Amino acid sequence: MRTSQENIVIRGREFNPTEIDLIKALVSSHSNLSRRKLSILICEKLDWRQVNGNLKDRACRDVLIRLNNQGVIALPDPISDFTTQTAGVKHVDFNEPSCDITGTPKNFPAPVFHLVQNNEERNLWSYLVDSYHYKGCRIVVGRHLKYLIYLDQQLIACFAFADAVLQLKSRDEWIGWDEKQRQANLHLVINNVRFLILPWIKIKYLASTLLGLSAKIVPAQWQKRYNYRPLVIETFVEKQRFIGTSYKAANWIYLGQTRGKGRSGMKYYHHGIIKDVYVYPLTRISRLRKLLKSGGATS
Repeated sequence: MRTSQENIVIRGREFNPTEIDLIKALVSSHSNLSRRKLSILICEKLDWRQVNGNLKDRACRDVLIRLNNQGVIALPDPISDFTTQTAGVKHVDFNEPSCDITGTPKNFPAPVFHLVQNNEERNLWSYLVDSYHYKGCRIVVGRHLKYLIYLDQQLIACFAFADAVLQLKSRDEWIGWDEKQRQANLHLVINNVRFLILPWIKIKYLASTLLGLSAKIVPAQWQKRYNYRPLVIETFVEKQRFIGTSYKAANWIYLGQTRGKGRSGMKYYHHGIIKDVYVYPLTRISRLRKLLKSGGATS
Protein backbone atom coordinates (compact mmCIF):
# COMPACT_ATOMS: atom_id res chain seq x y z
CA MET A 1 0.00 0.00 0.00
CA ARG A 2 1.25 3.46 -0.86
CA THR A 3 2.20 5.81 1.93
CA SER A 4 0.61 9.27 2.14
CA GLN A 5 3.57 11.69 1.98
CA GLU A 6 2.04 14.24 -0.38
CA ASN A 7 -1.27 15.86 -1.19
CA ILE A 8 -3.67 13.95 -3.43
CA VAL A 9 -6.27 15.70 -5.59
CA ILE A 10 -9.45 13.78 -6.46
CA ARG A 11 -12.73 15.22 -7.74
CA GLY A 12 -11.38 18.73 -7.35
CA ARG A 13 -10.63 18.30 -3.62
CA GLU A 14 -7.08 18.27 -2.28
CA PHE A 15 -6.46 15.78 0.51
CA ASN A 16 -3.38 16.40 2.65
CA PRO A 17 -1.36 13.59 4.30
CA THR A 18 -3.14 14.08 7.64
CA GLU A 19 -6.54 13.64 5.97
CA ILE A 20 -5.35 10.59 4.04
CA ASP A 21 -4.05 9.05 7.27
CA LEU A 22 -7.43 9.73 8.91
CA ILE A 23 -9.23 8.05 6.00
CA LYS A 24 -6.90 5.06 6.26
CA ALA A 25 -7.54 4.75 9.99
CA LEU A 26 -11.33 4.98 9.60
CA VAL A 27 -11.38 2.44 6.76
CA SER A 28 -9.22 0.06 8.78
CA SER A 29 -11.14 0.40 12.05
CA HIS A 30 -14.61 0.23 10.48
CA SER A 31 -14.20 -2.61 8.02
CA ASN A 32 -17.61 -3.96 9.08
CA LEU A 33 -19.43 -0.91 7.68
CA SER A 34 -20.88 -0.69 4.19
CA ARG A 35 -19.09 1.71 1.86
CA ARG A 36 -22.11 4.03 2.07
CA LYS A 37 -21.96 4.25 5.87
CA LEU A 38 -18.18 4.52 5.73
CA SER A 39 -18.39 7.50 3.37
CA ILE A 40 -20.88 9.23 5.68
CA LEU A 41 -18.54 8.72 8.65
CA ILE A 42 -15.55 10.08 6.73
CA CYS A 43 -17.48 13.13 5.52
CA GLU A 44 -18.51 13.88 9.09
CA LYS A 45 -14.92 13.58 10.36
CA LEU A 46 -13.56 15.76 7.53
CA ASP A 47 -16.58 18.08 7.64
CA TRP A 48 -16.83 17.60 3.87
CA ARG A 49 -20.10 19.23 2.89
CA GLN A 50 -21.92 20.95 0.07
CA VAL A 51 -22.63 24.68 0.29
CA ASN A 52 -26.08 23.89 1.71
CA GLY A 53 -24.50 21.88 4.54
CA ASN A 54 -25.36 18.41 3.20
CA LEU A 55 -22.67 15.74 3.40
CA LYS A 56 -20.84 14.99 0.15
CA ASP A 57 -20.81 11.26 0.83
CA ARG A 58 -21.57 10.21 -2.72
CA ALA A 59 -18.47 12.09 -3.90
CA CYS A 60 -16.63 10.56 -0.96
CA ARG A 61 -17.51 7.03 -2.12
CA ASP A 62 -15.98 7.81 -5.48
CA VAL A 63 -12.87 9.15 -3.75
CA LEU A 64 -12.59 5.97 -1.67
CA ILE A 65 -12.81 3.79 -4.76
CA ARG A 66 -10.10 5.81 -6.50
CA LEU A 67 -7.85 5.71 -3.44
CA ASN A 68 -8.40 1.97 -3.28
CA ASN A 69 -7.52 1.57 -6.96
CA GLN A 70 -4.35 3.63 -6.42
CA GLY A 71 -3.31 1.39 -3.53
CA VAL A 72 -3.56 4.20 -0.97
CA ILE A 73 -6.23 2.40 1.08
CA ALA A 74 -7.71 -1.10 1.14
CA LEU A 75 -11.48 -0.93 1.03
CA PRO A 76 -13.53 -3.81 2.39
CA ASP A 77 -15.51 -5.76 -0.17
CA PRO A 78 -18.88 -4.19 -1.06
CA ILE A 79 -21.70 -5.37 1.18
CA SER A 80 -24.53 -6.70 -0.93
CA ASP A 81 -27.87 -5.16 -0.02
CA PHE A 82 -30.80 -7.24 -1.21
CA THR A 83 -33.13 -4.35 -0.46
CA THR A 84 -31.71 -2.14 -3.22
CA GLN A 85 -33.10 -2.32 -6.72
CA THR A 86 -30.61 -0.55 -8.95
CA ALA A 87 -31.84 0.85 -12.22
CA GLY A 88 -29.80 0.16 -15.33
CA VAL A 89 -28.08 3.52 -15.82
CA LYS A 90 -26.57 4.33 -19.19
CA HIS A 91 -23.83 6.87 -19.66
CA VAL A 92 -25.00 10.02 -21.41
CA ASP A 93 -23.04 12.87 -22.95
CA PHE A 94 -23.42 15.47 -20.23
CA ASN A 95 -20.96 18.21 -19.37
CA GLU A 96 -21.02 20.09 -16.10
CA PRO A 97 -21.04 23.90 -16.40
CA SER A 98 -17.66 25.54 -16.00
CA CYS A 99 -18.91 27.79 -13.18
CA ASP A 100 -21.58 27.81 -10.50
CA ILE A 101 -24.96 29.42 -11.15
CA THR A 102 -25.84 31.86 -8.38
CA GLY A 103 -28.50 34.39 -7.45
CA THR A 104 -32.08 34.02 -6.26
CA PRO A 105 -35.17 32.77 -8.12
CA LYS A 106 -36.21 36.39 -8.68
CA ASN A 107 -33.20 36.81 -10.97
CA PHE A 108 -34.55 34.23 -13.44
CA PRO A 109 -37.72 33.35 -15.35
CA ALA A 110 -40.05 30.86 -13.63
CA PRO A 111 -38.64 27.31 -13.43
CA VAL A 112 -40.02 24.88 -16.00
CA PHE A 113 -41.02 21.36 -14.89
CA HIS A 114 -40.49 19.12 -17.90
CA LEU A 115 -42.20 15.73 -17.55
CA VAL A 116 -39.88 12.89 -18.55
CA GLN A 117 -41.58 11.07 -21.41
CA ASN A 118 -39.10 9.30 -23.70
CA ASN A 119 -36.02 7.08 -23.44
CA GLU A 120 -33.57 9.91 -24.02
CA GLU A 121 -35.08 11.94 -21.17
CA ARG A 122 -35.29 8.88 -18.91
CA ASN A 123 -31.62 8.08 -19.54
CA LEU A 124 -30.62 11.68 -18.74
CA TRP A 125 -32.71 11.73 -15.55
CA SER A 126 -31.29 8.39 -14.41
CA TYR A 127 -27.72 9.40 -15.19
CA LEU A 128 -27.97 12.67 -13.25
CA VAL A 129 -29.67 11.09 -10.25
CA ASP A 130 -27.20 8.21 -10.19
CA SER A 131 -24.25 10.61 -10.47
CA TYR A 132 -25.29 13.33 -8.03
CA HIS A 133 -27.95 12.03 -5.62
CA TYR A 134 -26.63 10.36 -2.47
CA LYS A 135 -29.05 7.43 -2.94
CA GLY A 136 -28.22 6.97 -6.58
CA CYS A 137 -30.80 5.80 -9.11
CA ARG A 138 -33.07 2.94 -8.15
CA ILE A 139 -35.98 1.34 -9.92
CA VAL A 140 -39.21 3.26 -9.28
CA VAL A 141 -41.94 0.66 -8.99
CA GLY A 142 -45.60 1.40 -9.76
CA ARG A 143 -47.12 4.74 -10.64
CA HIS A 144 -44.69 7.61 -10.88
CA LEU A 145 -43.77 10.87 -12.58
CA LYS A 146 -40.23 12.07 -13.20
CA TYR A 147 -39.21 15.65 -13.98
CA LEU A 148 -36.24 17.46 -15.44
CA ILE A 149 -36.40 21.04 -14.21
CA TYR A 150 -35.00 23.97 -16.16
CA LEU A 151 -34.28 27.55 -15.22
CA ASP A 152 -33.72 29.94 -18.11
CA GLN A 153 -33.06 26.86 -20.33
CA GLN A 154 -30.43 25.58 -17.88
CA LEU A 155 -31.03 22.11 -16.41
CA ILE A 156 -31.00 22.59 -12.64
CA ALA A 157 -32.84 19.75 -10.90
CA CYS A 158 -34.50 16.34 -11.03
CA PHE A 159 -37.68 15.43 -9.17
CA ALA A 160 -39.69 12.20 -8.93
CA PHE A 161 -43.03 11.35 -7.36
CA ALA A 162 -44.37 7.84 -6.85
CA ASP A 163 -46.88 5.78 -4.90
CA ALA A 164 -46.90 6.26 -1.13
CA VAL A 165 -45.31 3.78 1.26
CA LEU A 166 -47.68 1.06 2.39
CA GLN A 167 -47.59 1.74 6.14
CA LEU A 168 -46.31 4.81 7.94
CA LYS A 169 -47.27 5.24 11.59
CA SER A 170 -46.99 9.03 11.88
CA ARG A 171 -48.80 9.64 8.59
CA ASP A 172 -51.56 7.16 9.32
CA GLU A 173 -52.15 8.64 12.78
CA TRP A 174 -52.20 12.18 11.33
CA ILE A 175 -54.85 11.15 8.80
CA GLY A 176 -56.75 9.10 11.35
CA TRP A 177 -57.83 6.33 9.01
CA ASP A 178 -58.26 2.67 9.86
CA GLU A 179 -56.83 -0.29 7.98
CA LYS A 180 -59.78 -0.63 5.61
CA GLN A 181 -59.79 3.08 4.82
CA ARG A 182 -56.04 3.07 4.24
CA GLN A 183 -56.27 0.17 1.81
CA ALA A 184 -59.09 1.88 -0.08
CA ASN A 185 -57.51 5.33 -0.33
CA LEU A 186 -53.74 4.98 -0.11
CA HIS A 187 -53.48 5.74 -3.84
CA LEU A 188 -54.48 9.35 -3.02
CA VAL A 189 -51.16 9.82 -1.21
CA ILE A 190 -48.01 10.20 -3.33
CA ASN A 191 -44.37 10.30 -2.30
CA ASN A 192 -41.66 12.75 -3.31
CA VAL A 193 -39.09 9.97 -3.79
CA ARG A 194 -36.30 12.02 -5.39
CA PHE A 195 -35.34 15.68 -4.99
CA LEU A 196 -32.02 16.63 -6.54
CA ILE A 197 -30.68 20.10 -7.21
CA LEU A 198 -27.50 19.74 -9.24
CA PRO A 199 -24.43 20.65 -7.13
CA TRP A 200 -23.30 23.63 -9.22
CA ILE A 201 -26.67 25.34 -8.79
CA LYS A 202 -26.14 27.73 -5.85
CA ILE A 203 -29.36 29.75 -6.06
CA LYS A 204 -30.72 30.82 -2.67
CA TYR A 205 -34.26 29.76 -1.79
CA LEU A 206 -34.44 27.58 -4.92
CA ALA A 207 -35.28 24.36 -3.09
CA SER A 208 -38.35 25.75 -1.32
CA THR A 209 -39.41 27.52 -4.54
CA LEU A 210 -39.32 24.24 -6.48
CA LEU A 211 -41.20 22.40 -3.74
CA GLY A 212 -43.89 25.06 -3.78
CA LEU A 213 -44.22 24.86 -7.57
CA SER A 214 -44.30 21.06 -7.55
CA ALA A 215 -47.34 21.09 -5.27
CA LYS A 216 -49.16 23.14 -7.92
CA ILE A 217 -47.92 21.28 -11.00
CA VAL A 218 -47.72 17.60 -10.08
CA PRO A 219 -51.32 16.90 -8.93
CA ALA A 220 -52.82 17.95 -12.28
CA GLN A 221 -50.26 15.96 -14.28
CA TRP A 222 -50.76 12.94 -12.01
CA GLN A 223 -54.48 13.18 -12.68
CA LYS A 224 -53.88 13.43 -16.42
CA ARG A 225 -51.66 10.35 -16.36
CA TYR A 226 -53.55 8.17 -13.87
CA ASN A 227 -57.11 9.57 -13.94
CA TYR A 228 -57.29 10.66 -10.31
CA ARG A 229 -55.92 13.59 -8.32
CA PRO A 230 -53.80 12.99 -5.19
CA LEU A 231 -54.74 14.69 -1.93
CA VAL A 232 -51.43 14.76 -0.10
CA ILE A 233 -47.69 14.39 -0.78
CA GLU A 234 -45.35 12.71 1.69
CA THR A 235 -41.58 12.58 1.88
CA PHE A 236 -38.71 11.41 4.06
CA VAL A 237 -35.68 13.44 5.12
CA GLU A 238 -32.67 11.55 6.52
CA LYS A 239 -32.04 13.10 9.90
CA GLN A 240 -28.31 12.34 9.82
CA ARG A 241 -27.89 14.36 6.62
CA PHE A 242 -30.49 17.10 6.45
CA ILE A 243 -32.64 19.24 8.72
CA GLY A 244 -35.53 19.73 6.30
CA THR A 245 -35.09 23.50 5.94
CA SER A 246 -36.48 23.67 2.39
CA TYR A 247 -39.55 21.58 3.26
CA LYS A 248 -40.27 23.75 6.29
CA ALA A 249 -39.86 26.91 4.20
CA ALA A 250 -42.31 25.50 1.65
CA ASN A 251 -44.90 24.90 4.44
CA TRP A 252 -44.67 21.11 4.58
CA ILE A 253 -45.89 19.65 7.87
CA TYR A 254 -43.48 17.72 10.08
CA LEU A 255 -45.13 14.57 11.50
CA GLY A 256 -42.36 12.78 13.35
CA GLN A 257 -39.69 10.18 12.68
CA THR A 258 -39.47 6.69 11.29
CA ARG A 259 -38.16 3.80 13.36
CA GLY A 260 -35.25 2.88 11.09
CA LYS A 261 -37.05 0.10 9.27
CA GLY A 262 -37.52 -0.60 5.57
CA ARG A 263 -39.46 -2.97 3.38
CA SER A 264 -38.30 -5.33 0.64
CA GLY A 265 -41.14 -7.21 -1.00
CA MET A 266 -43.33 -8.34 1.88
CA LYS A 267 -40.50 -8.43 4.42
CA TYR A 268 -39.49 -5.64 6.81
CA TYR A 269 -35.90 -5.19 7.93
CA HIS A 270 -34.00 -2.84 10.25
CA HIS A 271 -31.50 -0.51 8.55
CA GLY A 272 -31.11 1.98 11.40
CA ILE A 273 -31.54 5.10 9.25
CA ILE A 274 -33.87 7.50 11.05
CA LYS A 275 -35.90 9.78 8.79
CA ASP A 276 -38.09 12.79 9.46
CA VAL A 277 -41.55 12.52 7.93
CA TYR A 278 -43.17 15.50 6.18
CA VAL A 279 -46.48 15.85 4.35
CA TYR A 280 -48.00 18.54 2.17
CA PRO A 281 -51.82 18.66 2.00
CA LEU A 282 -53.15 19.43 -1.49
CA THR A 283 -56.51 20.49 -0.14
CA ARG A 284 -57.88 21.67 3.21
CA ILE A 285 -56.84 19.28 5.97
CA SER A 286 -60.43 18.80 7.15
CA ARG A 287 -61.54 17.89 3.62
CA LEU A 288 -58.48 15.71 3.09
CA ARG A 289 -59.16 13.66 6.21
CA LYS A 290 -62.83 13.33 5.36
CA LEU A 291 -62.08 11.99 1.91
CA LEU A 292 -59.26 9.67 3.00
CA LYS A 293 -61.44 8.21 5.76
CA SER A 294 -64.36 7.52 3.43
CA GLY A 295 -65.16 4.06 2.13
CA GLY A 296 -63.46 4.60 -1.22
CA ALA A 297 -62.59 8.17 -2.03
CA THR A 298 -62.04 9.46 -5.54
CA SER A 299 -60.65 12.84 -6.40
